[in-house]
Amino acid sequence: MTNRQKKVFAAKVHPYQRLIDQMRQIFLEMGFTEIKGDIIQSSFWNFDALFQPQDHPAREMQDTFHLESRSELPGEYLETVCSMHEKGGDIESRGWGGKWDSDVAKRNVLRTHTTSVSIKHLADNPEPPVKAFCIDRAYRRETIDPTHTPEFEQLEGVVMDRNMSFANLLGCLKEFYHRMGFENVRFRPGYFPYTEPSVEPEVYIEELGWVELGGAGIFRKEVTDPLGIKEPVLAWGLGVSRLAMLRLGLKDLRELYQSDIEWLRRSPVCKL
Repeated sequence: MTNRQKKVFAAKVHPYQRLIDQMRQIFLEMGFTEIKGDIIQSSFWNFDALFQPQDHPAREMQDTFHLESRSELPGEYLETVCSMHEKGGDIESRGWGGKWDSDVAKRNVLRTHTTSVSIKHLADNPEPPVKAFCIDRAYRRETIDPTHTPEFEQLEGVVMDRNMSFANLLGCLKEFYHRMGFENVRFRPGYFPYTEPSVEPEVYIEELGWVELGGAGIFRKEVTDPLGIKEPVLAWGLGVSRLAMLRLGLKDLRELYQSDIEWLRRSPVCKL
C-alpha cells in the first residue's frame, strides 16, 4: 500500500490584483501620487468639464448608467464652462454652439471613466506641478462577452507642469509599458473629445501582433482654461484588464473575475 502525498496549495495574491499592484508601484516609483474619487459623479465632472457636448453619444443610455439623483454644481466654474461650450470662451475656439443646460450637468451617473477623478483633482490643484494617477473601477452599459464587461478597471494619469510636451507624454507611457514587460511599444494617432493631439498606445505580442491598450493626449485648452489651469496637462487612460489578459495569457476577460479555485491554484506566483 503506497502513501499518496496530498497536494498543498500555498496562499497567494490573486493574479489580477498582483498586476494591479505592480502597475501602482511603477507609478509610485516614477514620482506620482495616487488619487481616489467617488464612483457616482455628476455629469458636470464626468462629461461637461471635459468638453464633451451635452448631445454626445457617450451620454446616451447605451453607454452610461444614469441615476435619478442630482448633484450641486461648483459655482466657480459654471460661467466659464458654459461660455466654453456655447461660444468657445475667451480662446480661439468656436465651442459646440447651442445652449448649455446646467440641469443636464447636475444629473448623476456611474462614472464612465476615471478621468472624472483626474479633472476634479486638477481643478482643486491648479498650480504646477501635479503628477497623479488613479487605478479604479469604471462603468458602462456594455454587453458581456470575452472582451467587454459593464465594470472594468482603468489606469488614469495626468502630469501638469511648465514646458510639458507631447514627447514627455510618449516617453512616460513607453517607460511604463517597458517596466510592465513589453519591449515593443508604438503610438498611433487617435481622437478623443478632450485631448489634442491624441494617440492610442499599442504593444506588440508575438501571437497577436499590435494590440491597442488605451488612449492618451494633451488636454485641450477648452478643458483647462475654464478651470483656471494655465500649464499643459498630459493625460492618459489605459485598459487594465486588457493588459492583464496579455500578461496572463487569457483569451476571455471574464476569467479575471470568476471564482475558479482551480485556475487560481494553477496560476504561478510570478512569470519566469
